[in-house]
Amino acid sequence: MMENNILNNRQEKELAKEALEISLKNGAEHARVTLNMGMQNAFAVLDGKLDRLHMANDRSLYIQLYSKGRYGVFSTNRMERDELEYFIKQSIAATTLLAEDKCRTLPEKSLYFKGECEDLGQFDPTVLTLSPDTKKEIAFNAYNEIEGKSKLLISANTEYGDYLDYQYMIDSQSFEGESLQSGFTISAECSVKGRSDARPEAWWYDSTMQFSDFHPQGCGTVALERALAKLSPKKIKSGRYRMIVENSCASRLLSPIISALNGDSIQQNNSFLLNKLGQKVFPEHLNLIDTPHLKGMSGSRYFDAEGIATKDLQIIGSGVVNTYFINTYYANKMGVRATVEGPSVPSFSTEGYENQYRNLTLAEMIKIVGDGIFVTGFNGGNCNGTTGDFSYGIEGFLIKNGEIAHPIREMNITGNMISLWNTLLFTGNDARRCTRWQVPSLAFECADFTGL
Repeated sequence: MMENNILNNRQEKELAKEALEISLKNGAEHARVTLNMGMQNAFAVLDGKLDRLHMANDRSLYIQLYSKGRYGVFSTNRMERDELEYFIKQSIAATTLLAEDKCRTLPEKSLYFKGECEDLGQFDPTVLTLSPDTKKEIAFNAYNEIEGKSKLLISANTEYGDYLDYQYMIDSQSFEGESLQSGFTISAECSVKGRSDARPEAWWYDSTMQFSDFHPQGCGTVALERALAKLSPKKIKSGRYRMIVENSCASRLLSPIISALNGDSIQQNNSFLLNKLGQKVFPEHLNLIDTPHLKGMSGSRYFDAEGIATKDLQIIGSGVVNTYFINTYYANKMGVRATVEGPSVPSFSTEGYENQYRNLTLAEMIKIVGDGIFVTGFNGGNCNGTTGDFSYGIEGFLIKNGEIAHPIREMNITGNMISLWNTLLFTGNDARRCTRWQVPSLAFECADFTGL
């Protein structure tokens, strides 16, 4: 069975090593070979019936070739040695036809991850032993939390999913590394009847890497509660309001910052954080850190996609931009040293906050903000990577006297990312463990909203 091959993968690993040898023997000066093996399962329920059953196994080799100053990327799922050798020979021939690009190289050897490290707790063998009946039952239990609980319910769907993912990477500079992850997920989505033709919808999900931490109960209930909470929304006037962005969508505001720190954006002058390295751009109490070796987190890793070692990192410290994320290609273009390609498990430190703001629940945040808008979702919009100017459609609730008053509708938020983050009041203690980016609810002093 495929899952047994993933765990007992000596043959596939040897094949990856052979692919590297074949590449070098046939003219590639350098090469990187990545073996990917995985399985996915999903059981989906729609309006009380098993609507979709998905089971997929995958096995492939991803081959990166560096030949005569040229670079080519190829992949195949044909693992027979004779076919693989022919495939690689043809790939090398094709690579020599490409334009020369001397910036395409493997990383500096000293940057590689080396040695053995403590297990990151990302694999649970339970993923191999759960029966189809158990998976189906989990999906139906989530659906039963919704069905019959409201006369306004129009439709509901729930889904249980799990996965197993193995990766082995080797290159011609003697780097060798591997990772193994599993995961278990439950999700629920429903729509309810509102006024006129309105059909408020909401969803919720949870995910863990260890089945012992997996608690799917309540997912359907939360999804229905969130949908019903959107009934009878009201328009409110345009203006500047205090704002809280819920943990479920707060990463939407962090994403432009991470993108602006990426080497491709910096090299192409398409970043609002260009030439900001070492400068204080954000408020004193903004501390963004990366902790890539946390146990049981899906984003944790000892090395990135190039084999470069990860480490604890202060991305932004006391408002100062401390690093860019520059892979080898863009480092060569800019004449600088490569870093990791991007953050692994970014999170916010409360260092710099007064004690009363260091461990706030969402309810406490709403109480402190007093009056404002609680954003629970973004509906379209974008951020200009060069200027940091943004415009997003939002959904959420009006906050009045420290309490949720009513849902709002037809509102946009506009502004500039640097200006917005400089109004950050505090962060919550509610980052969801099921997300790779550990972004909690965020509170801002003022944001520009467009409504009536």
